[in-house]
Amino acid sequence: MSVRKPLFLTLTAALLMVQSALAQSEARIQVVQPGIDQLKSDLKYLVELSPTPALKKQWGTTLEPLLDSFAEGLDPTKPIRVDILIGKTVDYEMHFPVKKLAGGQSFLNNLNGMGFNVKPLGQGGNLYTVTQGNNKKGGPAKNPFFMRYLNGYGSFAPNQAAVPANLPDPIGDPEKGVKALLAKGYDVAVSLKNSAAPADVAARKASFKELRKQLEAGLSTKRSEDKSEFALRKLSMEQNLNEAERFVVDIDEFLAGWTTTIGANGMAGKGRSEFSLTALPNSDLEKSAQALATKSSHFANVTLHKEPAVSGKINFGLDKLREDHLKEFYKTVRPTLELQIDRRVTFKTAEQKKAVKAASNILIDMLNDTIALGVADLFMDLHSAGDGKHTLVCGARVADGKKADEIVKLLPQVNASRDIKLDMHKIGDDFSVHSVGIPDHRKAAFQKLFPGEQTIYVATSKDTVWGAAGVDALKELEAAIKEAAKPAPEAVDPRVVYFTANAARLIEVMDILRPEEQPIDEKLTKDEKARIKQRDKDLERVRKLAVEATAGCDSLFSGEIKKDGNKVDGWMDVSECVLKFIGAVTADFAKDMQ
Repeated sequence: MSVRKPLFLTLTAALLMVQSALAQSEARIQVVQPGIDQLKSDLKYLVELSPTPALKKQWGTTLEPLLDSFAEGLDPTKPIRVDILIGKTVDYEMHFPVKKLAGGQSFLNNLNGMGFNVKPLGQGGNLYTVTQGNNKKGGPAKNPFFMRYLNGYGSFAPNQAAVPANLPDPIGDPEKGVKALLAKGYDVAVSLKNSAAPADVAARKASFKELRKQLEAGLSTKRSEDKSEFALRKLSMEQNLNEAERFVVDIDEFLAGWTTTIGANGMAGKGRSEFSLTALPNSDLEKSAQALATKSSHFANVTLHKEPAVSGKINFGLDKLREDHLKEFYKTVRPTLELQIDRRVTFKTAEQKKAVKAASNILIDMLNDTIALGVADLFMDLHSAGDGKHTLVCGARVADGKKADEIVKLLPQVNASRDIKLDMHKIGDDFSVHSVGIPDHRKAAFQKLFPGEQTIYVATSKDTVWGAAGVDALKELEAAIKEAAKPAPEAVDPRVVYFTANAARLIEVMDILRPEEQPIDEKLTKDEKARIKQRDKDLERVRKLAVEATAGCDSLFSGEIKKDGNKVDGWMDVSECVLKFIGAVTADFAKDMQ
């Protein structure tokens, strides 16, 4: 046998081993921002939209000085790049444009001033270790970062190999730079591009498995936590990691971006976010995308109002993973719901709690049975009826809509102030309509949207549940039901989700649905009580800012997600009034930094 054949086999095996060792074992998410000047321009615009002088001044007194101190020594005209690497761990590589490296008001002095210790490694004069503080024994800090100053950038990474002496230009390099991403024109852009090679897919999957082990190992029962609550929290982590794994492993290409358009010359400003996603061929993620928009919505023919307050449709096809997730969630959430019902002090009697538990179990049964349909199919249309009044019509496709009748029958046992009229109206042969009175403690919130009204109508059929309220509610409900009964369009609408909402009206809807305030459980630790109090305080703070910022202006936002061949695309547009709210929240929380 010639020496060539064994030599060829040896070389082939060696090449395969090298290929396996160099397989793409991590997903690299690239985040780019055009520069500090662009960031300051956008933030200044947003904060100065704020509704009060006290909030407006936060730009000059807090945010601008903070950004200037952070950017000392940087070139504010050049892009910033941050890479997030998701493999066996989650790591970061950061690239900041440096205007002045050392001496005086420089980048290195600024890092030292912020509490970092920056020390040269003596390799060519451009490699440094970056640590924060010392360890408890007074020696060098553990887990230093490394910084390479090259190509006009300070490039940081948790390991030295990621910042080699021949580090490519992080922006302009033809292969590893981000010029094409910056050319999209976004104020912030996010991109992920994965290799489709089988070895690379397998390597990413193996790495994520190790990351999952680390994350799940950190999950433990809290001191005051019931075993059912822990089970639900554990399940939530597992299911989120399942979805994250598909994203990290199976993405072919993902692109997302945000643009703030500053108002000028009498034109209002606006904001827009966009994304597009393609999955690797024959991957689990591609199968989940293929499940979208395969059949027309049950509500495809229902007309949404041309000037809605809050409206939209969802026709979200479920793949097997999401079906399994829902089944397990409904199974696990039951005991947690019953526990929360027992703890709720607003239910004064055992009879109330028994009725609420029965109703919640019927609802979970309905939702669980509906998984078999393979789709989440629903719509909502809340629109103005003039003079501050509104009309609401909504509907959901379910496996057995008549189960909702049993929930309605239980409502008087939950709250005696509800006035219930069963089967008070019929729509055709299939639909029974019940009227449900608003309980006394909810009327004030309900009548912000529906002045003078105190009734919700619930219509049920064998495969749908509908709701209506407000001006001419029964009339519009009947019209929508008749529209839905028409033959489905031949062409399936590729939109999976689409909506338009007025932020001020959406806040009022949330106020109607918001649970009654509960006292904090005395079994919780002092720290847990403090966190709950702070969370509630922050939520109320944001709600008040939203009300204040959106008063008297057009606070519309809209968006859609649609299937486009083998891609999934989406966008959301927000009006200047919504940007005003974003600016107000930014300014308000900036006060905490003073």
